[in-house]
Amino acid sequence: MKNLNHKKTFIIGIGNSGRQDDGLGWALLDELSRFTDFQGELIYRYQLNIEDAELIKEAETVIFVDATKEEGPDYALQPLEPGGAFEFTSHALKPEVILALCQSLYEKFPSAYTFLIKGYEWELGTGLTPDAQRNLERSTSFFEALIFGKMIGLK
Repeated sequence: MKNLNHKKTFIIGIGNSGRQDDGLGWALLDELSRFTDFQGELIYRYQLNIEDAELIKEAETVIFVDATKEEGPDYALQPLEPGGAFEFTSHALKPEVILALCQSLYEKFPSAYTFLIKGYEWELGTGLTPDAQRNLERSTSFFEALIFGKMIGLK
C-alpha cells in the first residue's frame, strides 16, 4: 500500500455512537483526528448512501471503517472491489456498491479497503464496551503505522 498521508486519502467511519459498539467507526475517526499532521479527509456517516459515490470520485484511496459482529480477528483491513447488487432501499448501501456506482457514473474509482473492528454490544447507549475499547486502541496504533508509513513493506 502506498503512502496514505495526503489530501486524496478518505477515511469514512460508519456507525452510530448511540448504539454502543456500533460507534467504533466514528471512535476510530475521533482518534485519528488527534493526528494533526494527517492530511487526508475524515468523514462520518451513519450509513452509506448513493451520494457517497460522488464524494469518493476524487479520492486516490478510500478506507471504509465499520464495526462488525462477525467472528474473527479484533480488526482487519481487506481490499475492496466494485460489485454487489444495487437495490432501491432506505437502508445502507455496502461499500462495494458505492465503488460500483462511482465506476459506473464517473468511469473511475479509487483503490479501496474495508477496515472492520470487532464489536460486542449494539444496544442503545453511549460508550464502547471494554473489549471494543481495547480493539479501538489496537486499531488506532495500526492506523498510525499505516498512515505514516511505519509498517514493514510500505514504501
